[in-house]
Amino acid sequence: MNASLSIANSRVYTPINELYMHAEHLHAQSLSDLLGNDSACAQQRALSLAFTFGSLHIDFSKQRLTTETIGLLTAWAESCGLTEKRQALFAGAEVNPSEKRAALHVAARWPANEVSPRGMESAAAFCQHQRERMSEMVNRVHRGEWYGATGQAITDIVHIGVGGSDLGPKLISEALADRPSSIKVDVHYVSTMDGAQLLPLMENLNPATTLLVLASKSFTTADTQFNVRTALAWLSHALEVDEATVCRYQMIGVSSKPEKMTDFGIPEAQQLVFKEWIGGRFSLWSPIGISVAMQLGVECFDALLEGAHAMDKHFLETPFASNLPTLMALVGAWNSQFLNIPTHAVLPYDGRLKSLAAYLQQLEMESNGKSVGLDGRSVSHATCPILWGDVGPNGQHAFYQLLHQGSHTVSADFVAVAQRPVVACEKVTRALEAQEQLTLAHCLAQSQLFALGDDAIPQALRGLMAQGYRGNQPNSVVLLKALNAWSMGALLALYEHKVFVQSVLWNLNPFDQPGVELGKQLATSLYQTLADEPVEHQNVEDPSTTQLLHKVNEWRKQRNDKGSS
Repeated sequence: MNASLSIANSRVYTPINELYMHAEHLHAQSLSDLLGNDSACAQQRALSLAFTFGSLHIDFSKQRLTTETIGLLTAWAESCGLTEKRQALFAGAEVNPSEKRAALHVAARWPANEVSPRGMESAAAFCQHQRERMSEMVNRVHRGEWYGATGQAITDIVHIGVGGSDLGPKLISEALADRPSSIKVDVHYVSTMDGAQLLPLMENLNPATTLLVLASKSFTTADTQFNVRTALAWLSHALEVDEATVCRYQMIGVSSKPEKMTDFGIPEAQQLVFKEWIGGRFSLWSPIGISVAMQLGVECFDALLEGAHAMDKHFLETPFASNLPTLMALVGAWNSQFLNIPTHAVLPYDGRLKSLAAYLQQLEMESNGKSVGLDGRSVSHATCPILWGDVGPNGQHAFYQLLHQGSHTVSADFVAVAQRPVVACEKVTRALEAQEQLTLAHCLAQSQLFALGDDAIPQALRGLMAQGYRGNQPNSVVLLKALNAWSMGALLALYEHKVFVQSVLWNLNPFDQPGVELGKQLATSLYQTLADEPVEHQNVEDPSTTQLLHKVNEWRKQRNDKGSS
């Protein structure tokens, strides 16, 4: 007997047992039954499952649930101790027990003019001090007063990081790149360990006016170290100075390890520090975001923090029944654990949000992609779903066929922007408005079709259009009034707190990531083999990897022989 039936058949009535039984009951109802008519009941459902916070609006009415489901889910959250654990998070308690740390990324966006929660005071003060130092560096570059090794003012920033040190800043830089600005500094992001992103920058940027930002929490990540070594070699060679001089004039370090930055040769005046209690995937709000401020300005970065802080306050103070991060988490847990939906698609209908799915993949799957609870026991149910996605209009021409008429059930978040900024040319503005309207129409149509399937086809067109749209695919629509720094801050904080709530529901630690470590260790041994270095820890032999190593070495030898001839 599977876990859900076993629990549902139990005579012990707890919130989670009631949810399993409620799920069995709702299996007989489709979204068409719940939403697909114009009755007063359906209209009331649409109103009661839609929520607005500032310039964000979220519609949960196309989810396979009812207001009764929401009541049961919030009771479950209460029974898991969410109220107390939420307080502990903001008070700097040890919510990351495996690493014996707090998780105080919210302190990085706490404003200086507002009293912080008890237990967060020193963390907030430290973050505010680092923010001031970051602002000084940024403004110095913007004033044209940061000079490289040859005396020329900086014009370009190369941000070198990976994972949380790259995905968040890059997402914001892309999302807000079209805002009007007088800033003349360009920012470029480098993360891939193969050098493919770095090579074209070395070919096209002026080495005399390029500033490196080395962003690495641990300051040991191989991807980042190899990229920065290559970048230093390029600048040193091009400027005819040693690498120590490049570090002194053309590098900023951002890390939780100031001593390692000093050993690397980065002057203390060019170091920005965040503490271990800010996890990498939660570090956008820390000095890791310096390149965002370099590109968009300190004022824009502050607005990003303000939006995130507003969501923090909402999460901390609002009852669960109307608390957006909590509701988003509960709906997601309902889909994966009770409706057994294994994947979740993030589908932004705005090209500026092209990196949103990648950012959320790390945030959610690295946090809650676990099957061992805080008590050390294996969990007996699904936890974080596989998260994936793409810009919605691109997806329509790629994978929507499977979503509409395939055999897999998915859940989805559709993310749309209601207003785009106007441009100076009236004719172009009218053309862009038409594109905006078309994009929004497609977003709403696809959300409707996901939910209703064939029942979404107008009566007059039935028989004239292909049938077989399966529908009943639960989805939420997240609507932003405009894509600006405040709304992006609020949106990303919304998802951060969603992750925390789900970790409480599933009894997981969302702030560690032990699953990424072994692959790094195995790669170190294989790198030593490929580089013909002494192997510190020999990997387990397997014939598949051995033959691949032989083939790689064969082809590399051919290249080297050709190069030396």
